[in-house]
Amino acid sequence: MRKHGWFVIAGILALNLAIWGCGGSEKNVVSSRAYKGHATDQDILNFVKQYPKTVGTRLDDCQTCHASGTITISNKDTFKNACDYCHYIEYPDTTTSIALGAPSSFADTLNLYGKDYLDQGRTQKSIKDIGSLDSDGDGSANEVEIAALRYPGDSSSNPGQQVAPIKIVSLDELKAMPSHSEFLLANASKQQFDTYASYQGVKIQDFLTALGVDLTQVTGITVIAPDGFTKDFDVKYITAAYPSALYYAGLDTATMPTGCGFVEYPAAIPAGLTDGAAIPDEQWLMLAYEREGAPMEASYLDPAAGKINGEGPLRIIVPQATPGSPDRGSGYATTCNDGYEYDKNKDHNAGSMVRGVMAIRINPMPAGHEDFDYTNGGWAYIDAEQLVVYGFGITQ
Repeated sequence: MRKHGWFVIAGILALNLAIWGCGGSEKNVVSSRAYKGHATDQDILNFVKQYPKTVGTRLDDCQTCHASGTITISNKDTFKNACDYCHYIEYPDTTTSIALGAPSSFADTLNLYGKDYLDQGRTQKSIKDIGSLDSDGDGSANEVEIAALRYPGDSSSNPGQQVAPIKIVSLDELKAMPSHSEFLLANASKQQFDTYASYQGVKIQDFLTALGVDLTQVTGITVIAPDGFTKDFDVKYITAAYPSALYYAGLDTATMPTGCGFVEYPAAIPAGLTDGAAIPDEQWLMLAYEREGAPMEASYLDPAAGKINGEGPLRIIVPQATPGSPDRGSGYATTCNDGYEYDKNKDHNAGSMVRGVMAIRINPMPAGHEDFDYTNGGWAYIDAEQLVVYGFGITQ
């Protein structure tokens, strides 16, 4: 273990203070649905021993004590959920020395409830003592909000406020919907290799229709991964096909000169494709459950990089809106002089192809509803091969 400021970080994952993960007693510890590595942290045990009914609920999450934040890098604002905001201390963006709004200590990542807990000494008695306070100033005491499973450190989360209804969709239910397959390029911006691959799944348009959602009233969707990464898609990318994709051959390491290959191809290329030609498959925004005819590897968190590895069991597939040739990653400049160096103006669609999709929010959210707590329990849905859907058109 290494000590950073006031918090002891457990293990290489170097997560944060308050994934309240836990169990009602020291002899019966139940792991957090979010991050099992924090099941024995003393701060976690302090909270759940005082409030045992929170185990496995939306408060069983770092968001109870930690805040999200926006970091500005190179004039671009990037929202960080509570976990990622805290992780930034361990895994900062090393491409720039200036990151406005970035936390400099773990205390900087605390919300108002977390700060009260810290100020009172970080014991179980501290949790009890701050129960009568109204940390977030929303008119409800902390213990009242906790009893109602609302966040005591977030003034936008209040007792009596409705949480958005959700629908759980199983992998088997997805496979029973009209299927679609497409072969396409995933053009990466930073990674070393671009890839061509065939995916099978369900068009988002067909998926929403199968759920009974009126697409004429939808503004778009937000796709959510278990690490809190989100990606928005406007409805215009749901209700119409993308332009025809293009195929470029011979850009792999086995074909190009040493150090120049940068494209990975599947073992079997669809018949009839020629270099530079259009791919005949219709290109749609889709939710995939297979790659090259096989289930995708289940997603998991890489603790060193703080990023998701694996693709499945579900991945959002995003064709190029502006089809073009692959190019090398921005960090892999070469002297190959073959016209395939990184081009910032190309459509780097791979970055939008969210891995390990565990939730989809249909926008707009119903008025007066609190957002589903997608930062808690995401990995449990990955394990169960389930998808959470909520928002417009979804009823309990």
